[in-house]
Amino acid sequence: MKITLVGAGAIGSLWAGALARQGHTIHLWRRQPDNACTLNWQGLDAPDTDTFTFRCNQPDQLSRSDIILITVKAFQVSEAIKSIAPWLDASTPVIVMHNGMGTENEVLQLLPDNPLLYATTSQAALRIDSHSVRHTGSGPTWLGAVNTAGHQWQALAEVLNTALAPCQWHEDIHYPQWQKLAVNCAINPLTAIYQCRNGDLAAPDFTAELTEICREVAAVMTAVGYTTPTEELLQRTLTVIRATAANFSSMQQDVANQRPTEIDAITGFLIEQAHHFQLAAPANTAVWQQIKHLEQNYG
Repeated sequence: MKITLVGAGAIGSLWAGALARQGHTIHLWRRQPDNACTLNWQGLDAPDTDTFTFRCNQPDQLSRSDIILITVKAFQVSEAIKSIAPWLDASTPVIVMHNGMGTENEVLQLLPDNPLLYATTSQAALRIDSHSVRHTGSGPTWLGAVNTAGHQWQALAEVLNTALAPCQWHEDIHYPQWQKLAVNCAINPLTAIYQCRNGDLAAPDFTAELTEICREVAAVMTAVGYTTPTEELLQRTLTVIRATAANFSSMQQDVANQRPTEIDAITGFLIEQAHHFQLAAPANTAVWQQIKHLEQNYG
């Protein structure tokens, strides 16, 4: 298949290389003006590196694509869609993959005719440098439709599964999105505030804070319609912490490198939903404020 991948950060580069290894023709659409780029791609626990050269920023390649996969950060989604809109065929399926939630309504307005799908992934990657990425952790990817046209494209789940397993179709993509958001609310802000690896949060010093964050998230998820006991969510979060103990979260990396974070699409979205259901969320509000303070005081 001909696939245009919009955004070539850690996750975008991970999927670009994985899909290219399956024989798909990959075209990158990115902010850098180059018309070609090289990617050194290293698989999970693999000593060898695959090197790919991709064409970049070619409108004719974009217009002939079979799939568009958008992997920018949540706050960049609208701008990314507007940048490709002049060459995007209305029949081309578009997959949006980012941490957090809250972009769906705007994307539906910007792409009223395209088959529109969202994906949430627990695959992990580390951007070594501007031309190199390493797969650092495996986890499930879920794909699902958010409009009627998108439901005709369930087969794309197998395309992604072949590249980076496991990937499955979900009839209600909002459910795995909420599950991922819940864990991100607990792990990402704390690792960014304390500048630590995920595994450090398993220490007893973090138990009370993690529990309060999970309690608030569980209450909101239950109000939304996804009943989730606090203890179940806390245990799921601790399982992820232990499974990804050596990893740095994307938000930790953003703060460490003084980049804008996705806090508004993660904790900020949770707080908005808490307000909507008239639920208190002081623990999540506190970490949201701390991350915003860090961002505002970048050197």
